[in-house]
Amino acid sequence: MVRRFLGVVALVLLAGCATNRAEVDVDVVPPGTTQTPAPSNGKKVFVSAVDDRVFQVKPSSFDVPSLKYDDIDDKSITERAIARKRNNFNWAIGDVLLPKGRTVAGLVSDAVATAYHQAGYEVVKTPNAAGARQVNVQILEFWSWSGVEGVLDKAVRNQSLLQIKTTGAPEYSVKTLVTDDAKVVTDGAWKKITEQGLEAITQETLKQL
Repeated sequence: MVRRFLGVVALVLLAGCATNRAEVDVDVVPPGTTQTPAPSNGKKVFVSAVDDRVFQVKPSSFDVPSLKYDDIDDKSITERAIARKRNNFNWAIGDVLLPKGRTVAGLVSDAVATAYHQAGYEVVKTPNAAGARQVNVQILEFWSWSGVEGVLDKAVRNQSLLQIKTTGAPEYSVKTLVTDDAKVVTDGAWKKITEQGLEAITQETLKQL
């Protein structure tokens, strides 16, 4: 019994010790090797994204992007922010950013572009490429967060909401929510859930194409 109690205490302390800011590199994971891209449809697209997320200091729910007062209007911070760390009392103890040079807009753009590639489009790198249609992605939501689930367990989640406008085609929305379990929410857990969120964006976008 004593050993079990000490184990619980250790997990509680470990879950709350990683304070302040963490930088976590995140990648857009291509679809599995069993998912073959569709044959080329002869169409070209250029995909770009704009980050229109709204940050709060003390949101009413953890799925709302949040940062400290000093950072909430700093674009160099908000464009890289992907999560807020919380302890077992759900108090904010730090934030999670992408490394410098990486942005949420860049990751989401890549995830959407992957969907177009899978659907048979040629994704070009320059907006003025001959014959390329513009795919404009507005990021309304993209955030990962954690919450206590029972005495020891935590759940980590990522959700997104995108509005996608394509030249010559109807506008459509992409909404995703993914969940994973974690005893302790480490940097690896933030990386995993955020990459799962990006993969979900690719899959949900692909359904619309």
